[in-house]
Amino acid sequence: MHQRLVATLAMALGLTVLAGCGNQQISTSKKNYAADGMVAVIKGTAPSKAQITAQVGQNNSQRVTNHDGNFVYTVAPSAQPQKVVFKAGSSQRTVTVAASQSFGAYTKFAAKYNMILFQMAQQAEAKAKGTSQAEQAAAQKKQQAAIAAMPKAAQAALQAKLQAQANQTPGAFPAAGQEGIHNILKAQGNTVRTNVQDGQLIGATFMTPVKTLKDKKKAAVFAQQFALLASTLGADAKSVMKDFQKQSKDSQNGQTTMKTIVSNKVRFDVGFSPDTLYIYITR
Repeated sequence: MHQRLVATLAMALGLTVLAGCGNQQISTSKKNYAADGMVAVIKGTAPSKAQITAQVGQNNSQRVTNHDGNFVYTVAPSAQPQKVVFKAGSSQRTVTVAASQSFGAYTKFAAKYNMILFQMAQQAEAKAKGTSQAEQAAAQKKQQAAIAAMPKAAQAALQAKLQAQANQTPGAFPAAGQEGIHNILKAQGNTVRTNVQDGQLIGATFMTPVKTLKDKKKAAVFAQQFALLASTLGADAKSVMKDFQKQSKDSQNGQTTMKTIVSNKVRFDVGFSPDTLYIYITR
């Protein structure tokens, strides 16, 4: 009788331990994730009272908010696959975030964008002074010929000087990128957010108030800034704007979603909040 009681107690204790282990289980909706817009969104479950942590690669672990047994964690994609380890008690779950294609070095992107912006500002200034397009073109041709006749060292010095001026143009991007996802440019009511990983530009988001599109002057500024960003990233800006305007018109007529716009392998996905338009730009 005593042996049977011990055996029963042992079995009960064993079941309790097993149940406790089971309650510590952490899981995710899948094992492999890819970026959706600017980030990869990982969803999972864990015990409602569990303390959840996430570690991306060799980075430090971060606390993940547990919403009564459910959690959501976002990872900024990079040009390399990333392992993400979730832990809750003695249980852990490892998932992979796929690599995203880079637009290249952020510094090269910013230099190109800023130089085009600088040239546009110069053209606008010349026009304001009454200089015709023909006169501007002639002056530019003369300047290019003079630069071509310079020694290479002088050409490099002049280019560095011009680039420094371009980087100071109102509306220019910071010459050096900020690692991670950050809003790095606010100009004339519009905002640009970038994802920079290891110096590489992985993606960008162009944001503007929804009401901008209902104001002709603000809409024109939006179109110019967005077109410059799209073309600098390698897209056909004219084609992208035409498609965007068509879909925007369709949405006003009852269409609730906008299709992905693709130009020269650059992807544009549009999202809305109650007051902001988001255009996610990736490859």
